[in-house]
Amino acid sequence: MVETTIINNTFKVVSELLALDGELSPKGVPVVKYEFHYPVDAPVPVIAGYISARQQREVQYSGTDAFRIKGQLMLTVKEKEVILNGNLYYGYNENPALQHHFDGTLALFRQLPPAPPPPPDDDENTGDLPPQTAIDAPLFPYINVQPWPEEVPADSWLHFFSYDPAHTGAGSLYSQLAAIAPQKDRKAMEQLCIQFLQDDAPFTGQYYGSLQQVPAPFNSFPDLYDEWVKMADYCEGDDDISAGMDTSSWLPIIDQLWQNYFALAIITGFNESFALAVNKILLICNVLETQYSTQPPRELTSAGISSLLHANVILPPEIFPLPPYATATLPKDNSWIAPYAIGQLKMSRYRLLRYQPGEIAGIQNVMKGEQKKIMQRQLSSDEEKVSERSSENTDNLSRYQQVSNDLLLEAKKTLAGFTQSTSYDNFTTTYGPPTQAVLNGKWSSTLKPDSDGIQSDSGFVSRILNSTVNRISENVTRTRSFSKYNEHESVTSSLFDNRHGDGHFRGIYRWLNKIYRVSVENYGHRFLLELSIEQPAREYIQSQQSLNATDLQAPLSPAEMGIRTYTDITAANYAQLLSYYQIDIIRQPPEPYTYAAVILSPGETEKYAAIPDHYFAVQATVTGIIASGAPVRSVSGIVGSALFELTDTVRTQTLDMDGEKGQLPVSVIGPNTPDAPPYKPNDFTLNVRIKCSVTEEKMNEWKAQVYRQINEAWQKRLSVYISTLSRLAGEGEQSNPELLRNTERSALHRRCAALLMQVFYVKVGDPASATFQINEPRYYQFLREALEWDEMTWFFDDSPSIFSYALQGRDDSLRPFLQAQRARVLLPVRPSFNFQLLYYLSSGIIWPAPYPFVPVNSTDTRIAAHLKSAYNDDPYTKIEYTWEIALPTAMQVVQESSELPEFTSPHHP
Repeated sequence: MVETTIINNTFKVVSELLALDGELSPKGVPVVKYEFHYPVDAPVPVIAGYISARQQREVQYSGTDAFRIKGQLMLTVKEKEVILNGNLYYGYNENPALQHHFDGTLALFRQLPPAPPPPPDDDENTGDLPPQTAIDAPLFPYINVQPWPEEVPADSWLHFFSYDPAHTGAGSLYSQLAAIAPQKDRKAMEQLCIQFLQDDAPFTGQYYGSLQQVPAPFNSFPDLYDEWVKMADYCEGDDDISAGMDTSSWLPIIDQLWQNYFALAIITGFNESFALAVNKILLICNVLETQYSTQPPRELTSAGISSLLHANVILPPEIFPLPPYATATLPKDNSWIAPYAIGQLKMSRYRLLRYQPGEIAGIQNVMKGEQKKIMQRQLSSDEEKVSERSSENTDNLSRYQQVSNDLLLEAKKTLAGFTQSTSYDNFTTTYGPPTQAVLNGKWSSTLKPDSDGIQSDSGFVSRILNSTVNRISENVTRTRSFSKYNEHESVTSSLFDNRHGDGHFRGIYRWLNKIYRVSVENYGHRFLLELSIEQPAREYIQSQQSLNATDLQAPLSPAEMGIRTYTDITAANYAQLLSYYQIDIIRQPPEPYTYAAVILSPGETEKYAAIPDHYFAVQATVTGIIASGAPVRSVSGIVGSALFELTDTVRTQTLDMDGEKGQLPVSVIGPNTPDAPPYKPNDFTLNVRIKCSVTEEKMNEWKAQVYRQINEAWQKRLSVYISTLSRLAGEGEQSNPELLRNTERSALHRRCAALLMQVFYVKVGDPASATFQINEPRYYQFLREALEWDEMTWFFDDSPSIFSYALQGRDDSLRPFLQAQRARVLLPVRPSFNFQLLYYLSSGIIWPAPYPFVPVNSTDTRIAAHLKSAYNDDPYTKIEYTWEIALPTAMQVVQESSELPEFTSPHHP
């Protein structure tokens, strides 16, 4: 059996499981031959070798182009499965932190019995179609979701173990961390751990630093752990692997190992090899304590020991997870992440098996002695026309004004060129009394031009016409058209000649069907994350606006802007509304107040003040001055219906009006003014200033006009938005659905990665932005490797379609994505990264060691227990069921015989 794995389209690993009875497989131990090919299409391998069970192989390659491969291969045997795992770093950079990392399964070999022979094919109608090579192709993935269990399983002691602080002292690292944990000072807690790792007071002599410093026999436990793991894989009995050990004397050393573990867990990435060794020591200690320190002692099987060897540390909740720095930021929007469920990833695959005739497409009957000719003619024509038209219009207004001036000038010239003569006919005058006169006779007046008027008039008319031609317009139109016509004709002729036949003839045409075999394969359990993304197309819309100047923001309706009726429009908010809806014609609001005035002088007793239309009087101010020598010492009067009186000492008086409109009378009455002259014009002066307020009807009229403008502008912007959205979404043309889904996938990928990165900023914070900028690519690489982005599924909450049918779009376009208010994304996690990602979600820290050396925070115990159960029971790839489907085609075949087909229903047991 040969398996090929292509890694990141960079290099491939070809592995072959050798026969168990071969020379390279002594005693039936599985042996796998492996080859690394770089580049992918290279015929000669750059690395080759053999690996057997219970072995680990180091592989390394350095090419001339600086490409490097370095890592380990491990071969594991479980029941009837042989699994080749790889932990490989590759890339062009010498620094492993900047290289690509692959940690997973390279090949899976299943030792299955030979398949039974295929059933005979009874379909005689397909004997003329030779079999072709068939290849399984993926159809679509789907996930069968299982809910989280309600409680932690009772056998959780097999899968988890934790620290017991009963044997620790007050000066231990755990005690001091627990003391300052309520202060939520992450920096102070890290500083304690740094002091511990630097062997500073008060932790002098507590940090081991290497296995050589760990007391015996604990320094041999990491190697013992590796041996026990191999024994657990192959042990089929219930043998006691460590009898007679007393662990009670180890408690102080075990407690000190726990303090080392806590320091290395907080300062992640420091001395990783020693941190892994400490974890293995603690696992061995947990196995021994579980078996010999419990009362009564537990009898463990090989399966129980294997579970204990793969148990995870439950971190003490008094300390972990650490609080964030003070610089931690809150999420920018309402998006969130949550562990969703455990699901079985299943892949639907299809294979083309054969072609077979289907239903009857047509029958041609030819009688004995008949010759029939059938001709089918298909004519298709395409006509393409492209027309381009442009016009220019020039309006010479200045020439028109000149012509108007010329007309006036010519009229004056014409009048100046005439001579007027007057003639009298028997015109006499008779005078009577001193003031009377009588005229008798008649007179006439004649106008005569000095020059030829016809020539002058025609010249003037000619100049006016010429100028008018220039004044009206200068219109130039350019039209260019292109026409293309294509015609294609296809003629099919069939001749049926039965002139020499012995009987009637019948030709049967049948549709040709494709027969596919569809299968469902179980790829095992997957840990699912649920991500809720608010406005998933936000960044995509912003990029389109930046690159193509395309506005994809849906315009807010007047109601969303707070304008539900025209009464909500005010002089304070209308300018903002006109600016938002891009209205060019601005209707200024009427002035809230205006003024009318009237002046009364001596000799004037009344006047009328004209109140402007659509205004009413609210207040009047009367001001007067009386001359010192005037006979009048006081002035009294009425403005509308309000009385006033001014004297030498009271010169101004304010009056409240009753809302008068139109003409407002102002009167001066009584003995205040002389009845007859002589009076002097400067005896007194009286001014009346009337304050007028706009009427409610005028204000409502303006509000209604602006409200109508806003609604029309909103409808126009909405129409442009829908048109732009349809064009960008590809609704006006035939689009590739897969290309549209890839656009959605890439946009959601970026938003999900950014949301997952937000976990770090919320859980940890950023104490030094410059430092984290260097480590940020490592986080993105971790997310790329830990999540199965190709199996991501999503759903859109297309809320605008609820309110308006006009905003709905086709399902095979980008419309649901562009106008979605929220997206729900289900993202599977690679099984080898289950616990690393769970730890990242709760702490914001990437744990550097693989499973089972990843700790678990106490709040995640229930999820971790379910992950372990699903992970251990993973059947990997398994074909669950298959069936066949018939897919009609547009092709036809001629049946060999003239017998009508008979269709029988399949037998159902």
